[in-house]
Amino acid sequence: MLKLWQINFSEVEQIPLVRSQFREAYQDFKALACPEEYPKVCGLHEIFETNDSMHHNCIGCNMADSVTHVLMFLKTYNGQERIQFSYMTFIIICYLLVERIDTIFDIIKLDEEYRSENFKVLSTIRRWANFIKHPKAFVMTHHAEYTFVGSPKNKALHEHASVVVDRPFVDKYYTGDKHDTELFKKIENKENILVVFPDIISLTNDLCMALDNTIALIKDNSVYRQSLNKRSTFLDYWSGPIQE
Repeated sequence: MLKLWQINFSEVEQIPLVRSQFREAYQDFKALACPEEYPKVCGLHEIFETNDSMHHNCIGCNMADSVTHVLMFLKTYNGQERIQFSYMTFIIICYLLVERIDTIFDIIKLDEEYRSENFKVLSTIRRWANFIKHPKAFVMTHHAEYTFVGSPKNKALHEHASVVVDRPFVDKYYTGDKHDTELFKKIENKENILVVFPDIISLTNDLCMALDNTIALIKDNSVYRQSLNKRSTFLDYWSGPIQE
C-alpha cells in the first residue's frame, strides 16, 4: 500500500503551488476588504456618526485591526511554502476576525438560524480552528498528509487514505466532546491520515462577503445600531488635552 507522502506533492513542488494560491487570495482580499487606504469596516465610523467628531466608536477600529492582520499575512504569499503551515496559520488568523464578528452578533442577539444560513463561512473557519487548536486524538496519528479542496492529487490521496479529515469530519468530532471516545478509536496510532483543508480562494471570498453583510446588518437595522452604540461609543474621546 502506498504511503500518502509518496502520492502528495513533495515539499519542493508545494512551494509554487502554495504561493500561487495565496497570491490570488491576497489580491481578492485586498480588492474586496481593503480596496483603499483603510479597510472597508472603517466605514462603521460613518454608520455610528463618529466620523470627524470628538466621539469614537471602537467597533470599526477593532474589526479593522483583525482585517489588517489577515491582509498582512496574505501579503507574505511569496514566503509561503507548505500547505500545512500556510493553511493552518491563515485559518487561525481568520478565526480571530470571526470571533470579533461573533461577539457583535452575540451582543445584538442575532438569531442563530439566521447566522447559520447567512454567515456559513464563519462556521467553517470556527470548526477548522477548533481542529487546529484542540487536536484531541489527532496528536496520536503518524505523519498526516495535508491537501486542500480542488487539489489535482486528491483522487489518489483519498483512495489510499485510512481516514480523511475534512469538513464533515471536523463538524462531527470538533464541535464538542461527545464523540471523543469514537474519535480516539478511529484515528489513534494510525497512518495515512489525510487532512483536506477548504479551498483558500473560496474561503477568502466568502469571508469578505460576510464582512460586507455584517456592515450592512448594522447599517440597515436601527435597533442593532442603538444597542451597539451604547456599548461601543466613547463620547468626547478626542477632546482630551494634547500631550507635548
